[in-house]
Order: sequence, then C-alpha cells, then structure tokens
Amino acid sequence: MCPLCELKTIIHTYDDSDPRWIIMDCMNCILPMVVWREHTMDISEKDSFEMEEALRKVAECKFMASEGSDFEYHIDKVQREIPDHLHWHARPKGWVFPAHRREMAADALKNQSDV
Repeated sequence: MCPLCELKTIIHTYDDSDPRWIIMDCMNCILPMVVWREHTMDISEKDSFEMEEALRKVAECKFMASEGSDFEYHIDKVQREIPDHLHWHARPKGWVFPAHRREMAADALKNQSDV
C-alpha cells in the first residue's frame, strides 16, 4: 500500500480543510508537504493551481514567521521517494536534507507509535 494513501503517521497538520488534499509536515524532511488525497499523478490545471496556492500560504506563514519577511522558499514538485502519488514540498532556498532531520523524523514516528 502507498504510504501517502495510508497516512498512518502525521507529525503536524497545517490544513485539512480541503477534500482534495491535506497539507502536513513530511515525515522525512519535516517541511510542509501537500498530498493529493487520491492516489494519482493526474489532476486538472485548476486543482494544481489551487493546491499550490494553498501550500504557498502555509509556506509563507511557516518560513516568514521564523526567518523574516524576505525569506525565500520554493515549491518542490519532484516526486522522489513516492513517484506515483502526487505530493509537493515547500522548501527554504538552499535547503539540503540534514542528517539530524532524519533522526527527528524517526523520533517523531517512534513517539507517535508509543501513544
């Protein structure tokens, strides 16, 4: 089963109000990620635009609140680990996956399973 279809573990949810997608922290990079609820890579242009706008709103609130008003980010639309389920990440400019983030994700997963 696809891990994005199951969504067994969610660290933090930013927006769960749209029936088409959910915006939450990615378990691997602990950054905002929008996930299309249906297992597909094919959505309309309108859905794509609206989904990106929703992720941008979250990214602006998250990154600008912590880094200042001129902080830059981008929407990463490359499907890396799960290539067949549409999902995008909001990443700060120059972001590189640090090793300690993997440990944080593993700890978060362990803590949720202990509950």
